[in-house]
Amino acid sequence: MGKIKRIPYKGKELLPAKTDLVFKALLTADGDMELLASLISSILDLNINAGDITAANTELSGIHATDKLSRVDVRVKLADGKHINIEMQIEDESNITKRSVFYLSKLYAEQMASGMEFIDICPAIAINILDFPYLPFNEYHNRYRLKNLKNNHELTDVFEVNFIELKKVPQKPKSLKELWMLFLAAESERELEMVSKENPVLEKAVNKLVYFSADEQLRYDIDMREKWELDQQSRMLAGLRKATKEGMEKGMEKGMEKGIAIGEAKALAEVVHNMRELGMSIEDIAKVTKLSVNEAEKYYEIKHKP
Repeated sequence: MGKIKRIPYKGKELLPAKTDLVFKALLTADGDMELLASLISSILDLNINAGDITAANTELSGIHATDKLSRVDVRVKLADGKHINIEMQIEDESNITKRSVFYLSKLYAEQMASGMEFIDICPAIAINILDFPYLPFNEYHNRYRLKNLKNNHELTDVFEVNFIELKKVPQKPKSLKELWMLFLAAESERELEMVSKENPVLEKAVNKLVYFSADEQLRYDIDMREKWELDQQSRMLAGLRKATKEGMEKGMEKGMEKGIAIGEAKALAEVVHNMRELGMSIEDIAKVTKLSVNEAEKYYEIKHKP
């Protein structure tokens, strides 16, 4: 994820709302579900109240830098039985679709209690809010369900995956949903002031952002995760230098330049693979290794060739 850029705001430095820990704190940390109800209603075209929501994982404690593979998401159950998982993703890890479907399937299957009938299972809905371009469409919000490929007939509504791309949201909002997305994407005082003046719910969201940005434990957790990621990058670079040196020495022993090239390629492929496993994006890997994005992708493909 790298260093999180703070937002200057009325003499303070705010944490961006799109940072996953901040996102979750805003929506669930104090037990007030008004913002969460508003956000879900705007995205899914529903009319739900705070009392209609039961949040399954409101805790923020225990999320530390060493939990490198943990998912900081928001899981809720609505009064009508719908199960919803909301995830804020800042960087493209090249796995969001399959990961979303996997966790959506678990959300669906986990409803099966002993003796429960299939007819009683309620819809499972995934909402992925992305801070990067992802789908090949101009629309910023795309919803997917199970449909017939020929006539578009919907088989069932029990599975739904939503992708919202913040980079594509219109800068002149025409709906509450667009106001929410501009709030999440905001990087300046001007942007926060604009959404705050447009809607009292968003005014409350900005005020809560100011409040949680001053929370020492939350800031500490974010700082520690940033430090952990920087340490991991340093270890990866050290591993790269060592592996490259070993590869070159192996090639030198054979007296062939080809051996050097092979050794370097294998070493780089191994390092790129390990960085991806840690959740780093191809773009960040390219920056750390001084490769181009295309080169980093090629080395990742080398490692995964059968």
